[in-house]
Amino acid sequence: MPRTFLVTAASGRIGQELLPLLQPLEATRVILPTSNAARLSASLPAPTESNAANLIVEEGSIKDPAWFQGLLTKYDVDTVFLCLTGEDELFTTMNCFDCLSRTKSVKHLIYLSACADFASPEAAQSILQFCSAGHVLVKILTEQKLVYGNLPFTWTVIRPALFFINDLRAKKSLLERGVYDEPLGEKGVSRVAPSDIALAVKNVFVDGSGKWAGKHVPLGSRRAYKGSDIASIWSDALGKEVDIYPANEDGFERFEQELGARKNAAWGRDMRLMVETIAERGFGMTEEGYQLQVELLGKVPENYEAWVKDTASTW
Repeated sequence: MPRTFLVTAASGRIGQELLPLLQPLEATRVILPTSNAARLSASLPAPTESNAANLIVEEGSIKDPAWFQGLLTKYDVDTVFLCLTGEDELFTTMNCFDCLSRTKSVKHLIYLSACADFASPEAAQSILQFCSAGHVLVKILTEQKLVYGNLPFTWTVIRPALFFINDLRAKKSLLERGVYDEPLGEKGVSRVAPSDIALAVKNVFVDGSGKWAGKHVPLGSRRAYKGSDIASIWSDALGKEVDIYPANEDGFERFEQELGARKNAAWGRDMRLMVETIAERGFGMTEEGYQLQVELLGKVPENYEAWVKDTASTW
C-alpha cells in the first residue's frame, strides 16, 4: 500500500539530509510544508525515473492549525516527522498534536526531541531543578504528552545530542580570533551529525513493523567531549592555537551577548541557560542508549573529529 510521509523543516539541515534518503523510495509520497515554496523547490534532489514526483511542496504555515490539518487530510498522511524550534515551539507542537489526533489517516509520529530523559516523572523533576532554558523544558511537556496523553497514533522520539554543525556558528570567531565561542565546560558533551538524525528518521519510517513505536532513541557519540577537547580538535584541524570561552560568568555573559546580537536577546538568554546547564552537568549518552542508536542506524555514528578535520579543510 502506498505511504504518505509529511516532513516539517525540510529546508533545514536535517531536512536537507533526509530528503535524498526519502526521494528514491517507491510507493511513497513525501509532503513538504514550507513558508517559501520557491526556495525549497530549488533545493530538492533531482528526481529519479521511477519516482519523479514523490516530493510534494505545499506553501503555508504549520503554525496555522486549520491549514496544517487540511494538508494532512488532503494527502491522507500516515506518518509525520515533527522537527520544531523557536519561541513558539510549545503552541505549535501542541496544535500539531491536536491536528494529528483529528486526522484519521495519521498512524505514527516521529518527534525530534533532545538527548535527555524528558518522559519519566523523576527525570523531568530533576531537569526542572537545574535547567531553566525554555527550548529545553518544552520537551518535558511534549514528551509527557506523548507518553500519557492517550493519543490515537503511535510515536517514536529521536533524541539527538549536540549537533556537529553547531560549530559552524563559531567559524568567524575560530578563523579571526582563534576562539571557540561557546562555553561548554569540562563535563563533556556527546556530538551528532545531522546525517545520522536523517538516517534514523528514514529507518523508522520504512521499518513498518512497529518495532520502534513507543521508543526513545538517543543519537550521538559514545565519547563526551570536554570543552578543552573541542578546542584541541579545532586547533589540530586549523593548524593554530584555539581557545574556548571559559565556563564562568564572563564566558556565559559574552556568549549571551554575542548570540543575542545575532538573533535576539531572548534567544541569547535561553541559549545561555542551556550551556550553563551543559557546563554544570554534561550532555552525554548512556551505553544502553548508544547501542540502541547503533541498532536503529545499522552502523556506528559519524565521527566528530573527522567532521571537524573535513570542515576545516574547506575554510
